[in-house]
Amino acid sequence: MSTRPGVHVRQAWLQKHPSPAASGGEFHWHPKDRDRELRASCVERLRGIEPPAVLWQLAPGHVAWAQLFAATAPFDRRNYVGVVLTVAEGDGASAAELLDALATPPAGPWTEAAEAGIGPREDLAGPARNAAAIARALLSGGSAIVDDPEASNLPQRIAAVERMLPVAVTKVVRRGVFRAQGIGHAADPVAELIAAALAEGGSRARIAWRILCDLAPSAEAIDRVAGELEDADEAAIRALGEGERRLLGARTGTVDTLHAWGRGRVGNAPDLVDRLARAVTLRILARLVRDRDPGPVLAEVRWHALLPAARREALLAAVAARSPALGEIVASHRLEARRA
Repeated sequence: MSTRPGVHVRQAWLQKHPSPAASGGEFHWHPKDRDRELRASCVERLRGIEPPAVLWQLAPGHVAWAQLFAATAPFDRRNYVGVVLTVAEGDGASAAELLDALATPPAGPWTEAAEAGIGPREDLAGPARNAAAIARALLSGGSAIVDDPEASNLPQRIAAVERMLPVAVTKVVRRGVFRAQGIGHAADPVAELIAAALAEGGSRARIAWRILCDLAPSAEAIDRVAGELEDADEAAIRALGEGERRLLGARTGTVDTLHAWGRGRVGNAPDLVDRLARAVTLRILARLVRDRDPGPVLAEVRWHALLPAARREALLAAVAARSPALGEIVASHRLEARRA
């Protein structure tokens, strides 16, 4: 079955209830002989996980969505955990596109009515309320608590978060679990930034997230750069090498550091402008993450540091080159300065 051109969606059930594949009360997959490795992986991963829950796997061109359900076998009256596995595939399709295409049956044993009732749905995309937990799971793989793992529109809501991630992240195979209960996660600035960027009115958060993705395409690099934002005010002095710090002397503020560089007092290493541009970038990013105007950081470069024109323009150009979003910020600040 396909709900979108070029995307193929299929289902399979693991159960003890009778189906066209088996009727003797044994555990079996219906239909048989398809996706053997994926099915085996689902069985291995479901151990210790209580329904309702979803085992998920995302990769370019392939998404697997395994809903767990609790049922009582009609023959031996024993309780068991079954699986409804939905697979979406499409050459060249992103995981977000495949998630959007998922039309999942109810989480329960196969019946003719359940299979016949699967079909295209209205567009229900939109971020989930717990987008931060979902974002972390999608970034690095792992578990996240969601409001309702059995919600028919959960794949589409996951797709809205998936679209926020850097391309390099979405090209990696990721696996995890969405469940209704579990241990919550510690404070996670990166995941919270993604949630803020998805929220209505989160324009500065969206810009911050764009910049962060440009600076650090992998999940590990994103976390590393985000960790530097806590003390971004010290980024300029940290950009200097040990010898350059000695030349700077006791003054360590951003404006003092930039002023000393502008006057040639900390040497003229060829890469120093790029190191200082990164420091300015971190300060801009830190303000955006806190929903604050980045203008004061650029004002330090343009006016407060008293940089010679050539060095000022070289530094601003190096900042703008680090990210298209930074280029827009620098250009906007230039325009505002001309109007003032």
